[in-house]
This record gives sequence, structure tokens and C-alpha cells, in this order.
Amino acid sequence: MTLISLGTSSKRLPFIPSLNRWFLDLLFPRECFQCQQPLDLSHPGFVCESCFNQIVFNRGSCCSCCGRVLDSDAKDTPSNLICSNCLELNPYFNHGISLFAFTNTGRAFIHALKYRNGAYLRSDLVRIIQHEQERLQSLQGCTFVPVPLHFFRKWKRGYNQCEWITKALLHCIDGEWAPILRRTFNTPSQTSLTREERKQNVKGAFMMKTNRPLDCTKTYVLVDDVFTTGSTLNECAKVLHQHGAQNIRVFTLAHG
Repeated sequence: MTLISLGTSSKRLPFIPSLNRWFLDLLFPRECFQCQQPLDLSHPGFVCESCFNQIVFNRGSCCSCCGRVLDSDAKDTPSNLICSNCLELNPYFNHGISLFAFTNTGRAFIHALKYRNGAYLRSDLVRIIQHEQERLQSLQGCTFVPVPLHFFRKWKRGYNQCEWITKALLHCIDGEWAPILRRTFNTPSQTSLTREERKQNVKGAFMMKTNRPLDCTKTYVLVDDVFTTGSTLNECAKVLHQHGAQNIRVFTLAHG
């Protein structure tokens, strides 16, 4: 069998995806996922500049625990500002980052990613995370744990959007991919539930895939799409804590 050496011709390989995109754009012109405006051939992804600029990124004073922009209800602790929701939640995690508010383009983007077979939006997902990359430096070298879907829901949907978010994060910063949790039962949707109902809905819904103790020297980052009341993330963090994790953080795309 003859082995073919790519040599200097390998430098041309990165252009192949670009040529494929250019050819596909000629046959099937792209439009913005939200406003349906036609996109130029040179435009990356499926979010136009106008809609991208409508994403309300969480800036300024944010809750150190969940990452939402703070109101006047925040409590000033010796080293952090904590929102009233996190004070009530009494979380097993000690730090959180949430990139944007669950409004406008941000809300539409997550709905498309989650419910409308959003694989085509994964390059836009990386772009959004890269836009806030400076805020993510504290997560360098961490171990990232996507919040799992029940196997039936993942089979029905075809994917777990939290895994996509985690992989997009790892495209932007260094870290370890660790899908170590599984969902024990298929919980009803949280969308229309009250705070207490959400808490009860996910109680006992997660467990470790193995019984091996976790490395207490590592920082574990739970990854989810939206932080609402924090019930799901806190239940996951509880499991990690029970298995030896000492430093647990959370990352979400949105807070709402």
C-alpha cells in the first residue's frame, strides 16, 4: 500500500470547509435564524449582526454565585455579592457565570438550539462564548460537567444541548470534558413550575455514572443552558459534593 504524503499541500486543507460553505450558500442561501434577513456569503453562522447586537450580555455587578446582574436585593458579603435567590437556594456550588439575559435574541437562540434541532447554530454558539472570553479566564483548566438529559429525552431530541455548550466552551478555553452524571428518571418540563415545584421535580433525579470518588483538588464546572431558580444545577452539584468535590462552579448561557 502506498502512503501519500500531504507535504505542503496540507496547507490547503483548511480552505476546504470554506469552499463547501461557499458552494452551499450559492445553492441554499442562508438567512438569520431570527429575523430571516439574507446573510452575506462572508458572514459566519446564522445570526445577523443586528440580532447579535440585541443579546443583552450580563455586565457590571453580577451575583458571584449564579452570574445574574444584581438588583437592589443583593447582599454584600465580605468578598462577594449574593442575590436573594442564591441566599434562599443555599447552593452546593460557590461561583457562577451566566453570559446573557434570557431575553430578545438570547431567548430565541436558546429555544432554537434546544427545541428546533439547533445543530446549525453551533458555530454561532462558539462566537457568543468567544465574545465573552475574557470573563471565562477563571474557568481555565477546570473539569466541565454537562447537565445530562434522560436517555429517552436525548433519544427523542437527538442531542443534549448542554453537551454542545460544553464542547463550545472547550473550543475557547482549556479544560477537561467530563460527562460523569446521568439522569435517573425523566422529569417533567420545569417551564411552568413554581420555585418549590422545580426543587421537588428534580429531587434525586441525578447520580454519578460510577461510584468512584471525585478528585477533591479539581474544580468542577456544571454546564447548563439557562439558570432560572438553580434547582437543577444545585441538585447536580449536591451529587458531585457527595462524591468528594470541594470546589463546584456553574456556567450557563443565560439567566432568566
